[in-house]
Amino acid sequence: MADSNKVRRAQRAIYKSKIKKLQDAGLLGHVDLRQKANPKAIRAFERYRSFLAGKDTAVKATDRKTARALRKKFGLKGSGKTIVIPKEKGERYSITAKGEITSVRPNPAEPGTKIKKTLGQKYKVRTGNERAYYTLPERKRGLGRIQRRTFANFDELLYYLNAYDINFDDVEEYIEIEEVTRNSKRAKNLDKKIHSERTAAIARKKRRGKKRVAKKKRKPIIGRKK
Repeated sequence: MADSNKVRRAQRAIYKSKIKKLQDAGLLGHVDLRQKANPKAIRAFERYRSFLAGKDTAVKATDRKTARALRKKFGLKGSGKTIVIPKEKGERYSITAKGEITSVRPNPAEPGTKIKKTLGQKYKVRTGNERAYYTLPERKRGLGRIQRRTFANFDELLYYLNAYDINFDDVEEYIEIEEVTRNSKRAKNLDKKIHSERTAAIARKKRRGKKRVAKKKRKPIIGRKK
């Protein structure tokens, strides 16, 4: 009996801590903790599972209108003034006065330096020792989805959009641009990631081609023998 009480108290403590974390972020309103399990809180736990796990971060806009517009623009979750955004280790997000979502995080390849990123930043020519990577986030497209993909340069992004018949104007504002120092560890890791994505895409294309050839070779079934 004592053990079951300990388990119950531990579960209750976890329940309360989750509620407090969501409330502090502005993602959940008042909850009566005297209830065993508030349905509103349970739905919030499911909706913001990644945030509770530390994979997402919450950032607050100056007003609800700005937050609503940014959530709609980038397909993000949130409530009220709060926007929930996926993050990497040590990454911190903020919203500028112009309404842009920016982030800064430590550069693991070069201690003491930082990597800056702006969501929806438009393409511009870069000089110096910086290299830009372009990421197309996962987006809905009809009944299917466009998978998240990173490109080593702007021309590769345009080639991909052209190959899959995607209008650049429809995705321009969603493109994420990340500035990384050339020949750094981060740049090499991104290059490896892009190479693996290309290899996987080529393999999928070959498999689809083999399936189409196999279907053409099949003989039509006219009838069954008695």
